[in-house]
Amino acid sequence: MTQGVVVEKSAAPVGVEIKGVDLSQDISPKTFCDIESAFNEHSVIVFRDQTITPEQQLAFSDRFGALEINAFSKYALPNHPGILKVSNIKENGVDIGFSDAGSHWHSDMSYTAHPPRCTILHAIEVPSSNGVILGDTLFASTGAAYDSLSDSLKSRIEGRVAVHQFSAKERGVKAPLKLSQAQIDKHPDVRHPVARTHPYTGRKCLYVRQGECVAIDGMADEEAIALIKYLSDLCVEERFIYRHKWRVGDVLMWDNCALQHIALRDYEWPQRRMMHRTTVGGDVPV
Repeated sequence: MTQGVVVEKSAAPVGVEIKGVDLSQDISPKTFCDIESAFNEHSVIVFRDQTITPEQQLAFSDRFGALEINAFSKYALPNHPGILKVSNIKENGVDIGFSDAGSHWHSDMSYTAHPPRCTILHAIEVPSSNGVILGDTLFASTGAAYDSLSDSLKSRIEGRVAVHQFSAKERGVKAPLKLSQAQIDKHPDVRHPVARTHPYTGRKCLYVRQGECVAIDGMADEEAIALIKYLSDLCVEERFIYRHKWRVGDVLMWDNCALQHIALRDYEWPQRRMMHRTTVGGDVPV
């Protein structure tokens, strides 16, 4: 089935809405090529008013690359290990999904040797109060942030490698994550370029985050931590941010090389949020 792709840009450096595509239907190679091109160029794409099954979300995600299983897989959708429930919903006082996902600025799974290419969320339930949608997600363009650097700072970070730590003690979350020793052992420290090259566009993007990056090889700790903080603060300046206001039925995907993001926590249980998340594997950062 041929579907006409219409790309509507946001006013931000990243973020577009794609219209004219029904993800519950077969997507032609030409239409998928248009979608992938828009994704690589704009970093965040959203399809509004989608009604899809878990199987359809998995099939769409799989077209972008091999699916990955999240470290918090105990919150996977039953019978669908590739879909993580991102939710604050409780049953008998117990979380049924990963409730702390995205509550601090980060790039998904940067603590892995092969960080994911992209993450895809399908909005099942969206929190609101008195008709006002809550729980917006903010996306910051790390490519635009890199472009804003002075030539001297670009030279300073050229070839530098930062240490990303899964169990970093200051991850910026409201409450410390409860990590098992098995989870920690499974994710040893990894090293990635401070400025990595986008594997599809060749654009340089900053790839450090305060609280998750704990050092820069060959640099004194005090200098490294100060530089990580400076670059982290720069990335999330308002001029680089696209703010997404969710609607039920949204299917939104983002580029984990070109962005950092945060899910705002301006709601509380029993205001309900449920997202189905898939993760697509990526390349070793260079």
